[in-house]
Amino acid sequence: MSEISKKIDEIINLDLKALMKTKGFKKKARNFYKELDCGVFLLVNVQGSMYNDNQEARYTVNLGVFFPEIYEMVGFGNVGTVPSIPDCSITKRLGHLKPEKTDYWWQLTPESNLQQLATNLSVSVEQYGLPWLQRNSSISGASAELKGQNPFTAAATAVIEGNRTEAAGIINKIISKGSAAKSRAISWGKKYKLLEA
Repeated sequence: MSEISKKIDEIINLDLKALMKTKGFKKKARNFYKELDCGVFLLVNVQGSMYNDNQEARYTVNLGVFFPEIYEMVGFGNVGTVPSIPDCSITKRLGHLKPEKTDYWWQLTPESNLQQLATNLSVSVEQYGLPWLQRNSSISGASAELKGQNPFTAAATAVIEGNRTEAAGIINKIISKGSAAKSRAISWGKKYKLLEA
């Protein structure tokens, strides 16, 4: 791990770690997670850029909510004891919740003021990230976000909500487009009895 990469960890540990602990989150590497009822997880992940070097580093924040019911219907593979951001049913970059609504990356150089960056990171997570996680901590609360994800997640959400007609419409649309997902849509639709046998 480069020295500048270690500074990202230092920034996380300065303020964000304490904030997340007060909110009931546990830390694992650069991930913070909180398990709610029935296996629902809220996640906050600090992601370093793959292009970081010893002179400059960038990092961003990913948010995610993992719903085991949705994952069971549309996920791939096995999830560990604690899910990761790619396992989540909905995800959001923190920058898209800030007023700028862009994919925001913090910049870090050897001259950067680490405490200033740490405070900015912590305040941003508290002001924009945690409220988003709270709003989307149940399937009913996250319905609009879930239906804005991939079509299978949207269909699974509709099935869980009891709206089978909506779910069937989503699956039939995938099938009619003849996309690469057509065969999966047919088997998925049959499995959840959304298509004529």
